[in-house]
Amino acid sequence: MIFNNFSWLCEKNIFIFVKSIDNVTMKDEKYEYVTNAFHELKSPLTTIMLAAEIIKTQNVDDKAKESYLTMILDESLRMKKLITKTINSLKSNYFDVNLNQCCDINKIIENVVKSEGFVEFGLYLMASRHVVRGNEEYIESAFRELVENARKYKSERPLKINITTANDGNRICIRFSDNGIGIANARLKSFFDGDFCSMSNCEIENQSDTGVGLYFLKRNLQRINGTVSVESKEGRGSVFSITLPIIV
Repeated sequence: MIFNNFSWLCEKNIFIFVKSIDNVTMKDEKYEYVTNAFHELKSPLTTIMLAAEIIKTQNVDDKAKESYLTMILDESLRMKKLITKTINSLKSNYFDVNLNQCCDINKIIENVVKSEGFVEFGLYLMASRHVVRGNEEYIESAFRELVENARKYKSERPLKINITTANDGNRICIRFSDNGIGIANARLKSFFDGDFCSMSNCEIENQSDTGVGLYFLKRNLQRINGTVSVESKEGRGSVFSITLPIIV
């Protein structure tokens, strides 16, 4: 419960920040950049808090404690890099990113899995061509958002996420399937549109799911010619599919 409340508090503070700026819309360049950066801080912060809570409240041996402390240091470094980059970009008023990088999907998946020490993964990386042209930060952010979303909507069962890759013509499809509580049909229609909590249609204090992360997931993938879709049934989990153009 403490981590669900923490997630809600982060999202709430994002929208409080936005409300303090006059004439800002969801498609404003500076707003998108800063809000996306704030949102990405949630993932390492959640991992740090969970690792620290386990060390503090559970009887763990020295080997496990060392593993948790390493996790805390790694995620703290990731936070520091993100904060530094955001501050430097704001100072220089420079928000453009390189959308023409060569990105290895397998390496990005491995990085995400390595840092998510509290989630069980099944990896089925079947794509023989897995290098894409895009932006590594956008792709990694999208993958981490799907893991965060699965955490948020996990069931009473231990959370497990299966990640599968396959080639489809000149694209690679990456599927994230989880065993969570699933998504109601009514929400699927606008799941990536940021409609769950916009400044005009909800009260921040009474809304626990802003949907801002999913909105940026879709926006960032669109910038690199990617797509995202979701299939889900309540009580049976969800399957998220991302496609990206590969380098032939």
